[in-house]
Amino acid sequence: VQAGWQSMADRFTHLPMIGIVIAVAWTVADWAGAQPWRQKAAAWIAGVALVALASLTIRQIGYWHDSETLFLRSIALEDSAFMRENMAATLMRQGRDREAEPHLLAGLRLAPRQYTLHDHLADVYRRTGRLDQALSEANAALALAPGQRAAVETAGMVHLRRAEYSAALVYFDQALKLGTPPPTIASLVSDMGASLASSGQPREAEPLIRKALDLNPLLIQARRNLVLVLEDQHRTEEARAALAQAVRATGPRPEYRDLMP
Repeated sequence: VQAGWQSMADRFTHLPMIGIVIAVAWTVADWAGAQPWRQKAAAWIAGVALVALASLTIRQIGYWHDSETLFLRSIALEDSAFMRENMAATLMRQGRDREAEPHLLAGLRLAPRQYTLHDHLADVYRRTGRLDQALSEANAALALAPGQRAAVETAGMVHLRRAEYSAALVYFDQALKLGTPPPTIASLVSDMGASLASSGQPREAEPLIRKALDLNPLLIQARRNLVLVLEDQHRTEEARAALAQAVRATGPRPEYRDLMP
């Protein structure tokens, strides 16, 4: 009986084999009876069988050494979009985006309407700087699954990377409605604001940092960044007020020590 996406799995044989093993064992015992030569023959056959099964077990255990080895073995036995996605996700977690890409493309050839493959591919393109392709894949994922939180989050991150901040915030607001934790979005928006500020764009960074604080008032780095971007715009009194508010919200943190006196 199939359970899950896979068409077959070793574990499916565990229970059915119990009866077969008992039948074989009892049949051999009846055959050997009280005759010594048959008993010796049965013992030798059992020994050879155990050695063979032990060797096969050792080989099989090797395939479970790590996720990459397991998924490559599964793909070699029966290529599927499910295993291609698992393989790609494993590589992406290790920062090996370029190696993950061909697995995602292979998965899409097998299952072109699987939105998670488009979503992962959009993330790969975003992380490797191919933003037009990232947007195309993010839109494909959204078209297939407009209500899926992961697809909406990815679309927001792609627009954020493309410096399309208004569009990014629209998607992030939608992701929040779908259940994304506010601190997750706050960290993303705050990091992009900090990046803009460090590249000499404090005015553009300010609304992103304020959005991050709306979502997570206790985000210390965003509190610090707000003071810095206000200072960079020579809005000294507002910077002082932001620093005082930061101390009230989070306490006198070490991150604030090098800010304005």
